[in-house]
Amino acid sequence: MYWICFGDSAKGCLAMARKAMEPSVEVEQILALSDDYSQGDIRDVTDRAARADILTPWRGDPELDGKWQAEYQERHWKVLEQLDEVDEAVIWYAGGNALEQCGLRYVVSRLYRKHIPVWVAEVDWMPVQEYSKATPIDRNAGVLGIVTDSRLMNAVFRFMPQFLLRRYAARIDRRSREARQKASPRAGMVYYSTVGEAEPGILPYFYKRRRQLTETEQAALLTEWTRMQEENTPLRAMVNGKVQSVPEDYYDETILSCVPEEESHAALTVGRALCKLSETGNWVSDMLIFSRIRALGAGGRLEIVQDGATYREMTIRKIGG
Repeated sequence: MYWICFGDSAKGCLAMARKAMEPSVEVEQILALSDDYSQGDIRDVTDRAARADILTPWRGDPELDGKWQAEYQERHWKVLEQLDEVDEAVIWYAGGNALEQCGLRYVVSRLYRKHIPVWVAEVDWMPVQEYSKATPIDRNAGVLGIVTDSRLMNAVFRFMPQFLLRRYAARIDRRSREARQKASPRAGMVYYSTVGEAEPGILPYFYKRRRQLTETEQAALLTEWTRMQEENTPLRAMVNGKVQSVPEDYYDETILSCVPEEESHAALTVGRALCKLSETGNWVSDMLIFSRIRALGAGGRLEIVQDGATYREMTIRKIGG
């Protein structure tokens, strides 16, 4: 039995929750694909050259460790090879997420001809009463560290004793739970748009509701993946609740709506656009948004006031701002 998910955050959550769901599953049996098949050329996703810019879009950033990026890529390619060893699978994914929807279709296409049991655990809506019963952070568990937006607070946390870190982490967990309930668009329900954003304590709820895909369902997912490969558009996105092939400028209007009137760092627009797109089920990379900002600037649809190698250095504004 293997669990298959998409991204390191999802694997981390599953690794923490596995003992409450399936103690026999070892961490090594949780396979996390790091590539984003909602972007780029997917005719052959094992083609390293074709997938390099999507798998590690931050290449060339002077603040990032080149060795780490190489190891990140190798870890992903090893996982793809391990798919051939899978004898039974539970695929974890979020229903309204283009990245994980594309990943689901690819993995099913790989496993289909093996005729093995394939289960799916879909992380999406959860009743508030179930959410409230979910196991919170264990105050007795160790905490590796806490990272915030404040460099000063991060420095304080590095020297904080474990018992205080545990107490603070539990407090953050409680606040995030309360905020998620208040922000839910559906009364009495809590929503997750990616597996990686789910608290480990709530995952057993979705695991109990896993179901085995029928042969017909697997064949349908394989057909959809084959269609997207043949279309091979630059992007795939959630459109009216379904993953569809779309052109490279699909997100441009959303990005433009996030550009400020006054000169500001492009990082502000990137952050705003990521949040706005996530509300539609489209979790895209920051570097995709940045590449479109460059294209929009070259096309005269926004003004690049000061160019820069990264969106932290570039400044932009609306035309006529």
